[in-house]
Amino acid sequence: MAVRRYSVLDTPPDGAFDRIARLASRLLETPIAIISIVDEDRIWFKSRAGLEGVDEIPREPGLCASAILQEDPWILHDASVEPVALANPLVAGEFGLRFYAGIPLRTHDGHGLGTLCVIDKEPRSFTANHTAILEDLAAVVMDELELRRDAIETHEALRREMREKELLAEEIEHRVMNSLQLVSSIARRKAKLHDGQTAAELRDIAARIGAIAQANRHIQQSLPGLSEDGDLGLFLEVLSRELLPLCPQGGLIDVECPPIPLARERLVSIGHLITELVLNAVKSGAARIDLRGEMVGEKLRLCLDDDGPGLPEGFDPRESKGLGMAILHAMAEKVDAEVTWDRSPQGGARFIAEFPRDLKREQRQATRS
Repeated sequence: MAVRRYSVLDTPPDGAFDRIARLASRLLETPIAIISIVDEDRIWFKSRAGLEGVDEIPREPGLCASAILQEDPWILHDASVEPVALANPLVAGEFGLRFYAGIPLRTHDGHGLGTLCVIDKEPRSFTANHTAILEDLAAVVMDELELRRDAIETHEALRREMREKELLAEEIEHRVMNSLQLVSSIARRKAKLHDGQTAAELRDIAARIGAIAQANRHIQQSLPGLSEDGDLGLFLEVLSRELLPLCPQGGLIDVECPPIPLARERLVSIGHLITELVLNAVKSGAARIDLRGEMVGEKLRLCLDDDGPGLPEGFDPRESKGLGMAILHAMAEKVDAEVTWDRSPQGGARFIAEFPRDLKREQRQATRS
């Protein structure tokens, strides 16, 4: 049924349609004007002017149901003498309808949806100019219905596209995780073929990649959908619980971060960066890690302190030949982060990462809200 395509039945009152109904009543000087939608077994009123307390009437015998079957405007100057209308309860009953003029609301492919009609309880004449006004207003009604249908279809298409992207992202994430696990497994097998420093470095690579793969899986599971923003504070709490098993027995990761809405892709990058910082801290011998997040102006600031032995004099991660610092440097470049380092209050290492907040996305999110 064509009317289903427009998703208009039983929708709330709408100012645009209400204004058209009032305008029809005022211009044509009739006490009642109705925008009706003809359903399978009822005639539902989308908007009405001058008629209170009636939302719908049975389809048979309804004048609007007859009007949409006409090719031309359907006008009853005096319904009390029109054979086609004598049996209608609105004409024969207490309501006492005498005048009816209706213009069919037709889709671009010729299907009738309903009518724009004006009603009076007194017989009256209706000139060609009156008919032209009603036809123009009916065309405006159809323009509104078509615009709304287009908007609904566009929304549905975007929703489907977003879902397809989410499925693709999930598949990519799954393959990345599997690839990381595979590389970790290969590194472990290679380590068994060597001894000394080479074997130790291969085992370190295997352990780091395996930990990143596991953390990545938990990161993805705790994230919102592609089109949604997540809470950085909550995300860091979840991430810290997943990273806690990497700490020595009795270790602790303490998180302090207010709710900060961030896009999914930003959370993923932050998750990987924090994971690498925690892995480096644990490897250096830290038992306690303090992670703080805050907004400083328009930048997001993340500070990670540990109680390990601290950084060597003159340390620069950009010049370090260690795997952990190389990964950290690459991740910082990817998210446009500025990373600085110092001694923590506990005497260990302090790393601070600052990067721009995704303000444009958040403004779009606020506009949708």
